[in-house]
Amino acid sequence: MVHSFKNYLLRFCFIMGLALIALVSNGQLPVDINQLSDQQLIQYVQQANLAGLSEADLVAKARAKGLSDDQIATLKQRIQSLNLGAAGAGGNSSSANTNSKRNRIATYGPGYRDSAVGLQIFGADLFSQDNLTFEPNLNIPTPANYVLGAGDELVIDIYGYSESNKKLQVTPDGYIRYPNLGPLKVMGLTIEEATKKIKGALLKIYPGIAAGNTSVQVTLGQIRSIKVTMVGEIARPGTYSLPSLATIANALYVSGGPSPIGSLRHISLMRNGKQITDFDFYDFLLKGDLSKNALLQDGDVISVAPYQLRVAVKGAIKKPAIYELGAADNLSTVLQYSGGFADIAYKARVRIQRFGTANREMLTIPAAQFQQFKLVSGDTILVDSIANLYANRVMVSGAVYHPGIYGLNDMPTLQQLVKAVQPREDAYTTRAVIRRLNKDYQPSLLNFNVQDVLNGKYNTPLQREDSVHIYAIPDVREKYQVTITGEVNQPTQYPFADNMKVEDLILMAGGLKDGASLKQIEVSRRIRTTTNPADSNAYAIIKEINLTDDNLASDTANNISLQPFDIVSVRRSPLYKDQITVDVQGEVLYPGQYTVSANSERLSDVIKRAGGLKDDAYPAGAILIRNTYQQQTAADSTLINNKLNTLEAQSGNALTTTDATTGAALSTDSSKKSRLEASITEAKKQVGIRLNEALANHGSVYNLLLEEGDVIKVPKQLQTVQSFGGVYVSQKVVYTRGLTFRKVIDHSGGYQQNASRKRSYVIYPNGEIRSTKHFLFFKIYPAIKPGTEVYVPIRKRTPANEIANTGAAFASIAGLIVSLVYLIKRP
Repeated sequence: MVHSFKNYLLRFCFIMGLALIALVSNGQLPVDINQLSDQQLIQYVQQANLAGLSEADLVAKARAKGLSDDQIATLKQRIQSLNLGAAGAGGNSSSANTNSKRNRIATYGPGYRDSAVGLQIFGADLFSQDNLTFEPNLNIPTPANYVLGAGDELVIDIYGYSESNKKLQVTPDGYIRYPNLGPLKVMGLTIEEATKKIKGALLKIYPGIAAGNTSVQVTLGQIRSIKVTMVGEIARPGTYSLPSLATIANALYVSGGPSPIGSLRHISLMRNGKQITDFDFYDFLLKGDLSKNALLQDGDVISVAPYQLRVAVKGAIKKPAIYELGAADNLSTVLQYSGGFADIAYKARVRIQRFGTANREMLTIPAAQFQQFKLVSGDTILVDSIANLYANRVMVSGAVYHPGIYGLNDMPTLQQLVKAVQPREDAYTTRAVIRRLNKDYQPSLLNFNVQDVLNGKYNTPLQREDSVHIYAIPDVREKYQVTITGEVNQPTQYPFADNMKVEDLILMAGGLKDGASLKQIEVSRRIRTTTNPADSNAYAIIKEINLTDDNLASDTANNISLQPFDIVSVRRSPLYKDQITVDVQGEVLYPGQYTVSANSERLSDVIKRAGGLKDDAYPAGAILIRNTYQQQTAADSTLINNKLNTLEAQSGNALTTTDATTGAALSTDSSKKSRLEASITEAKKQVGIRLNEALANHGSVYNLLLEEGDVIKVPKQLQTVQSFGGVYVSQKVVYTRGLTFRKVIDHSGGYQQNASRKRSYVIYPNGEIRSTKHFLFFKIYPAIKPGTEVYVPIRKRTPANEIANTGAAFASIAGLIVSLVYLIKRP
């Protein structure tokens, strides 16, 4: 029999392969649907099932292959007559896929729930979690007690001497139609009962079933959907479509679970007016027991009753929540529901807040009565935490190797505790303290000698909450340091160490600078006299030492040991000089930077070193730019601030405004002040020199001694004069011999109306300034040289000036009128 079955299977696979190859190679269905055999049609539908195509996909594909609408309609009729269905729909098929999974029936998920304020109802959160759906597993073996209904699909597999496989769907009337056999009613039968009935009916077609040569297997294919009604205290009551393998828990989940007043412990399953089971959801929550989670049937009603008894548990409990109790539950049961006491709970008693008939009540229940105490609905169980106090604590801190908290039972005396914590080497052993609370909680201090305690000369019993503190020596004295200043690379303060020498400190400071002198190093020391109490005028002990190699070899006393707070000053060698460089720019033969050879070198000397002036040089326009402050120090900063304050006081009207009525200062002109400060603190300033005189006369006052950072700039021959300020056209005027101040003004369009003529001045190319002189009614203007800049200030208009100008204008007009009248009257 096995050999014949293998031959049949090979023959069947061969025919199927040929048919599929023919279909694929042709690329389209035969044009005449009536010429298509039933076997070919079955193979086509099977191919569509394997590809996952729906009926609409099949129609679209057939139309793409060239079939007309009439041919497609004929194709549908033949598929229906063969009970094939479309693309996996339940029907007859001699080559059905018995391993196909059951299709999922869509159900609604849980609805949105507002987050609870305060305690939540125990178990209610499960119905709002997406990861816990209680959705039935649709691909489990067919349950033997599963009751068939309309819409279920039965897979009838006949194997042995006879081979056949059918997928038959239960009709709304409860029948399945097996070809050549007729309808069989299976609605209301279990799978086991339906299998017996089908086997009995198939004996008429397959006699080998009775002989045992042919076997029949009946399984559940695609399952139907059922209607279940949810009533009572449910979040979303109504009728739901569920898979026929759904249970009570699945129905609760899709309906959102019980409402806020719904019970989790009394959920009734009603069928045909009779109660099938009473489901307690706490069995699942607390024990994981779903034995009463019954399978649902079409038309079932699930009713959720209102709760009867609820209590709240708060405080030091593992799962604070609101719990629903049964008739036999007591206080001990509720504590078990909530996971038991937390680690910090006070377990000797609990307090219960209860709603009395007219007022609230508070009850205190000792642990011995937990089993017998009955609760009423609305009770709130309050579990207290243990007190935040230690019954036997002593504390140690400070200069010890093992600080922390210790038990008074293990360390009852001070000596035992001090030996256990091991004082450090830097501990101040002369005096330590015990901080203790008296009976009235007033703090007190007990002092002791650490060394005496360790030697057994002193001991005292400790008390609860005693705090022992042992001081460290660095904490009870000023921090020992030494200071080094002067010609060392890192002058600052350094930690003091015993036997520290002056040379050690110099090395710690990065060594000496190149210009340091070892012949005269000064050490200043604090005065620490305890023998003579009389006052002294001395501030410090000053000692000068010589650390040259010759002196160290003969006099080791020069390299003295330092004491805390000594100040070592390393002086600069009087013969040591840093190089001074100046910069020569412009019209010299060899411009560049030059190092000053001696402090007597002057301006003319460096010009000669630079090869002298070029032919087109203009010495009258040479300038010297010099640093405002050389190596600015804190003293220079003080000097600058004093100058600023002086200038600000002198120009207070310009920098400050005052109230006309009170005379109080209102505000400071920050822009003017900042400009004033910038002009004083400017890094470099121009110095007015006369290079011609310096070169001609070495002893001239203009032949300045050179300083670090000087810049000497010699320009080319200048040929123009520039005008600025109160002229109509500020421009450059070509210099010609005999050019005067007034001619420059005339070339610039003349004075403006608001020009201040008497304040006019010029700046020569070398930086010198010459202003206009006055003698009686005459103005003596400064001479004009090539490169001169002419400045004409502009007067600020004030109300008084406006009135004066207006008055002068009227006077002029009046004089003109008088003159005209006089001319008219002349004969």
